Amino acid sequence: MPRFRRALGTLLLAAIGAAVNPLGLLAQPWAPGQGPPPGLTLPTAAEAKQLEQLRLNGEPQGLRERYLREAHALLHRFWGSSQQPKLLLPGDRAEGCGGQRVAHPMAYYCPPSQELAMALNLRKSVRSARGKTDRELLLLDLAVLAHEWGHHVNREQGRGPFKGGMGLTVKQEELAADWRTGVFLGWMLNAGALGVDDFTQTANLMFEMGDYERLAAQHHGYPKDRFAALTRGLTSQLTVGQQLGEWRIDTAETFSRPLKLSADDRQLGRRRYEVRRFEIDRGQQIATNLIGGLLGAASCVWGNQQQCIGMAAQQGKGRADGSYTQGRLTLHCATRSFDVSDDDFDPQPAERDGKGQAAMLLDRDCPKPAGVS
Repeated sequence: MPRFRRALGTLLLAAIGAAVNPLGLLAQPWAPGQGPPPGLTLPTAAEAKQLEQLRLNGEPQGLRERYLREAHALLHRFWGSSQQPKLLLPGDRAEGCGGQRVAHPMAYYCPPSQELAMALNLRKSVRSARGKTDRELLLLDLAVLAHEWGHHVNREQGRGPFKGGMGLTVKQEELAADWRTGVFLGWMLNAGALGVDDFTQTANLMFEMGDYERLAAQHHGYPKDRFAALTRGLTSQLTVGQQLGEWRIDTAETFSRPLKLSADDRQLGRRRYEVRRFEIDRGQQIATNLIGGLLGAASCVWGNQQQCIGMAAQQGKGRADGSYTQGRLTLHCATRSFDVSDDDFDPQPAERDGKGQAAMLLDRDCPKPAGVS
């Protein structure tokens, strides 16, 4: 029996054992909205900021390797994992999932050998990455690393809100890894080690990597599915209304930063904000995309050696149809209406904002009408 099938059989037996053994519940990950389990000592905010300082100020020579190794160690402590996977970088030899030399475009977690490969050339794989600096792309490396770590922790601690009974589908596995990515990035935001702009730009690059073909055996989930999973993890570390530097998280899908009030703003009774809003571009929604996806080469987790190699060769060819948009939101307090720049709508009642952001800003920042407490 191939090693992958034996490993999958072991996972199935472990899942059955957890179902009949109440002690198996102790291995479950911390749930959205809750803190870490008792006894787990999280890394400090200072450690998170130290990683960010390395990204911003580290010597350019060999920076990516140093950054990934530091992030790898931080993720190990963050999840309280009993075993740290071996980090493989370009040129290293892999012992499992094909036993070959690690090279672009490989990014995967291999359960049988406990190896985590990070050999992506992001500028070759992600169209939007080509205009980014090396230091900006390290955040995308961090997100990919956090996702691959998610696969490791899924197997060690469970898939949390995406456990899905005995189905063990690729989609549920990938969404659970996205959820864990959101938990980690949310912790970085909460620690002040990651800014809102950095997070939204990195998230957009992540979404560009994915596979969105529901009919494909290796389907990872539509952008909205993956965003919902990421956000579920993110908001387990943050609270709606929380201040994040100059920004505030308004809803699970939106951030805002107030712009300075002008004389016209005061005269017209309006408020203006720079906003980041997650939007699905229905006009560009993908009909067919027959790849397994860049994040977490799932066939390396679920399939055989040839599938793993074949899927790795196709990575980076996905196309996202969801992203955080940048814009300005104008709130008209007197008419209780709002308008977002560069969208297809005229001003409309705040209550019609499907994101809930305009209504929240109206309630928070506009004077209450007479007679309303």
